[in-house]
Amino acid sequence: MNTKITNLLQAKQMILIGATGRNSGKTTLALQIIEKYKGKMPIIAFKLITVRDHGDICPRGGQGCGICKGLKGCFDITEEICDGTKDTMLLKKAGAKHVYLIRAFKENVKEALEEALKLVPEGTLVLCESNSARLVVEPACFIMIESGTSSSVKPTAQAVLEYADVVLKQDKEAFEDFVQNKLQKCIWSTN
Repeated sequence: MNTKITNLLQAKQMILIGATGRNSGKTTLALQIIEKYKGKMPIIAFKLITVRDHGDICPRGGQGCGICKGLKGCFDITEEICDGTKDTMLLKKAGAKHVYLIRAFKENVKEALEEALKLVPEGTLVLCESNSARLVVEPACFIMIESGTSSSVKPTAQAVLEYADVVLKQDKEAFEDFVQNKLQKCIWSTN
């Protein structure tokens, strides 16, 4: 059952990448897209972290990585300027003109994306890694990656799975085939 979500931000320049589980290849797929299109159009990448608790409890359990701590307001947007091995750094190194880490409380995701999209010049392709963003934005294409490492589906993925335009298995060949042969149909309106 595909229930219509209303009052969505229109982001026809955005490819949104979600996944049913952690470590499922969102950044790997984004890197392949950047490699294919970086010489054809400018690319900006967003990594959206939805903070679910105003306290110190990590939504992933245990001590967590600390990324949810320190959020002072309802959201923040930080441009990646360093080199290294974090996902945002890899996106920058691959050729994205700008990469932004967006942290927002669940109830402020739409507001955060509105502000982030103001940073995007016309004619720029936006890659955004997030499940939760699909509840507030209408992208050009929403890709859901089915985790090959986890049989359970994250609640954030379950909430938006029915809106996926494309569902890909977590598989190198599936990613390559999609990027080389099918992705153009998703982004034709960004050119």
